[in-house]
Amino acid sequence: MHPIQPSPTPPATLPASRYRGTSRNGSVLGVLAVTLPIMTMLAAFCINTAQIQLARTELMVATDAAAKAGGRAFSELQSTEAAKDAAAVTAARNLVQGQPLILQSQNSANEIEFGRTEQVAGESGRYAFIKVPTEQVEQEIQLANAVRVTGRRDQNSQSGEADFFLPNLLSMNAFSVVQDSTAMQVDRDIALVLDRSGSMGEVYFDWQQGQSPWYYSVLNAAVSEGILIWYNYNYYYASGVDSVSYRQWVWESYYNNGPAPTSAWEDLEVAVHAFLDVLDATTQEEQVAIASYSSSASLNITLERDYDQVRSTLAALNPSGMTAIGEGMLSGEEAFNHSSARPFAAKTMVVMTDGIHNTGIDPDDVAELIINSSDIRIHTITFGQSADQQLMQEVAQIGGGKHYHADDAEELILAFQEIANNLPTILIE
Repeated sequence: MHPIQPSPTPPATLPASRYRGTSRNGSVLGVLAVTLPIMTMLAAFCINTAQIQLARTELMVATDAAAKAGGRAFSELQSTEAAKDAAAVTAARNLVQGQPLILQSQNSANEIEFGRTEQVAGESGRYAFIKVPTEQVEQEIQLANAVRVTGRRDQNSQSGEADFFLPNLLSMNAFSVVQDSTAMQVDRDIALVLDRSGSMGEVYFDWQQGQSPWYYSVLNAAVSEGILIWYNYNYYYASGVDSVSYRQWVWESYYNNGPAPTSAWEDLEVAVHAFLDVLDATTQEEQVAIASYSSSASLNITLERDYDQVRSTLAALNPSGMTAIGEGMLSGEEAFNHSSARPFAAKTMVVMTDGIHNTGIDPDDVAELIINSSDIRIHTITFGQSADQQLMQEVAQIGGGKHYHADDAEELILAFQEIANNLPTILIE
């Protein structure tokens, strides 16, 4: 009898094993055939959705920048055309899906609009934009204080729709996005910090040969005109006349030399009046305070909406003494802590000097104190060749403002007017 030898490959089990493996492989391939297209479509959908969101973000950044630029230009230049140009140029510097955002400035496009803003629910409510026809703004029939920019990437825009990264998904090759942004100018509380040191009252008269205000013939002519008074063998200034105004009368009326030289203080008064005239013409409501300084400083009038009172306060001040710029800034800051200050108004300090700080706390140290404790923007103005421009530039830089220099009375007026027109701009939509 022979022993049984084991078989090297069991014939009964091998075919079954092969059959089961082929079945599993076929099942996996079938599942993949169904799920891969779905997964591909989902991935493409996610990519296209992300692209749309990116386009919206890019468009929001572009329209915000354009609205702020247009609002600032409209405020400073008081021109709808300047506002349109600024908005369009700024928009074109921003890319939306790889292309510059092109704004159509004609009125029919409604992409750059003008209007006014009103708070929906009183002082605590949000601002709403109320459109005003551009033609009525240009003709000064209605006033506007806001610019609305509508950015488009759609069939009606010059840039057209944006192409999908992965086209033909759900039969869509492109998409549209629209975004608007509104910028408005806000009310301001303004403290003018003015130099009334002795140098502000000085006047230089370049008399021609043979001219003098102290000749007897000139003095007697002044008595006849009521400029001087002759009493007890002496000459005295009449009421309201001082040495400067007397010499100005002699220059203009006696010698007919043309417009008389003026003091820096007189030039400053004219510039402040021009500043107030600009504020009178804006749609915002600004309050103005005056602080002044010489050897010491004082808050001469708190924040006031009646500019006639501001003008009267200015007229009552007279220059004398040293130059304590820092002390003047501290007095100016007091205006913003007064009960007349408005909590939601933008706060602006304008510091003017014709000389060099020579007593009291340093103005740059005061600027640091103010900025660290309050939300106040500080602009500085220097007048004449003797002013310390470098120091006042530093003060303006610390205060987040701008420095202006004026060599003459005309440039001083322009500096104050530019600050008056430079209204703060905020986005409300």
